[in-house]
Amino acid sequence: MKKAVAPLVLVVALLAVQAGATVVTSIPGGTVIPMTPMNYFGGGPISFAPGVTWSSTNTTNQGGSVFGWTGGYGYLSNGAWDGALGPMAGLNDSSAFFGVTDTMTFAFATPVGAVGGFLNYVPDFGPATIAVWDPSGNFIESFDLTFLTGGGTNTGAFYGFQETTPIGYFTLSDAYVGVVNLTTAPIPEPNSLLLIGTGLLGAFGVVRRRLGK
Repeated sequence: MKKAVAPLVLVVALLAVQAGATVVTSIPGGTVIPMTPMNYFGGGPISFAPGVTWSSTNTTNQGGSVFGWTGGYGYLSNGAWDGALGPMAGLNDSSAFFGVTDTMTFAFATPVGAVGGFLNYVPDFGPATIAVWDPSGNFIESFDLTFLTGGGTNTGAFYGFQETTPIGYFTLSDAYVGVVNLTTAPIPEPNSLLLIGTGLLGAFGVVRRRLGK
């Protein structure tokens, strides 16, 4: 009986890896969800695509967060966006400046399997933090933005998450973080995960037989 335990533990461990969170720098085949150009200041909520809603806890500092912003938005030593990237959402706040951490949230009525966007932040007040949550509001994973662009116009980096856990919310906090080209991908089909599980169980069966049960 002891000889069969090790392969079983291996299968369980591999399945756990498949369920883990992954920070990504691109979402191949993802869908870009454009933001409505409206130059809005405040905290929302604003529904700008079917089943997608933006909101922010920053409703007062510097007029509140911005959504659908088409003008200039500065990131100090990380450069600035001049509007050419398209309508954006910006937190317009930093705990290092105002003493309170504010957060922008993108909520998905239909959970997604991946989400991210082209981002920038003010490293002078950084880092900024991005995170994902399940549809019930349970925390899944977070990541601190620490990249430096060297300045320049319309610079930044794409970051996001690929999950097997359904994503209901994507949040961005602190350091005047801004996002454009919000990108999502659907949850992987159950058949894909079933094939992975079946293959692992098959491998376990082979090893178990070789060990003489």
